Amino acid sequence: MQEGGPRRPARAEVVGSLLRPGPLRSAVEGFYAPGHSAVLDEERAQDRAALTELEDGAIREVVERQIECGLDVVSDGEFRRWMFMNSFYDAVEGFRTDNVVTFRNNDGQPVDLAVHEIVDRLRPVDSPAAREAAFMASITGHPFKVTFPAASIFGHPFTFKRGITDKGYVDLAEFVAHAIEIERALVADAIAAGAAYIQFDFPLYPYLVDPAWVARFRERGHDPAALLEAALAADTAVLEGIPSHVTTALHICRGNYRSSWMCEGSLEPVAEAVFAGLPYDSFLVEWDDLGRDGGFEPIRFLRPGSVMVMGLISSKVRDLESQDDLMRQIDRAAAIVGGIDRLAISPQCGFASVMVGNETDTDAQWRKLELVGRVADRVWPR
Repeated sequence: MQEGGPRRPARAEVVGSLLRPGPLRSAVEGFYAPGHSAVLDEERAQDRAALTELEDGAIREVVERQIECGLDVVSDGEFRRWMFMNSFYDAVEGFRTDNVVTFRNNDGQPVDLAVHEIVDRLRPVDSPAAREAAFMASITGHPFKVTFPAASIFGHPFTFKRGITDKGYVDLAEFVAHAIEIERALVADAIAAGAAYIQFDFPLYPYLVDPAWVARFRERGHDPAALLEAALAADTAVLEGIPSHVTTALHICRGNYRSSWMCEGSLEPVAEAVFAGLPYDSFLVEWDDLGRDGGFEPIRFLRPGSVMVMGLISSKVRDLESQDDLMRQIDRAAAIVGGIDRLAISPQCGFASVMVGNETDTDAQWRKLELVGRVADRVWPR
């Protein structure tokens, strides 16, 4: 951890994104409204400066609030991003957002989101996460994290599209290798700017345990075992060059948009390969719905020295979890993994992985983050 770090291991964490305050969300929607030029002429530059000032103020407020909640590691709420992956995609050219993915929710209704589609060879043009880290380092001595997309999500087999992606890359493997090279440089920039905790989000593994997704992969001629091997290689390769003093974390997300998800199923089929094989300091795993996510048994494979951050508190719903029930769940997990000291707690995901946010509100968000801090203080007294 960075200087001024916690007096104990991180036990209470935020995953990353927070709900945008109303004025900030309105300003972002106005600045990026369809039809607005991406070129920063004089008027647009003034608008961008005003938006940055608004972002700065909102970030200062949520950092202070997270510390008050008792979180050992905080974030800037990802307030400078449209969605969580923008630490990478705002840094490059060579994509468009015409591709659509479909999420699922408790009502059984499909929820569509436009995502990035690679249409040319990527060209690095910026390093936005470095600016995020520099600002955080300037306003707090408290440990903070900066997030990036997991390297294995670049290897999603539907990423590479013949007639589109092959304008810049021969095949998926070439694209993944290039994306990892770019991301390593972006991570190095963020660390140089003051980040001492780097989290990688949304790896491929939840797709590989969802029967519906596995069936789709097989229909397209992809071998799930080969996809797993490639994913493990990518998520290992992206760590190359990260200094030993920097904490690395992998958030195993199942999709998070407007309280909907993309994947479900127990992690058991990939657990040993992931939790025993990947050299991350922490694994943040979603367990807010055991019926959808499976039980805690996969954590028995956790590698020595790593921490399992239990995502037991839902960012998708307003209802507040029972503190006593959370304590019981942690006790069950501790019995499986070999002790309380191998665990920590967080929400299952961010509250606004995409700018529009989940179907909840800021009051519920802060009550849940306060709950994270209270449970951590009961389980791991300061």
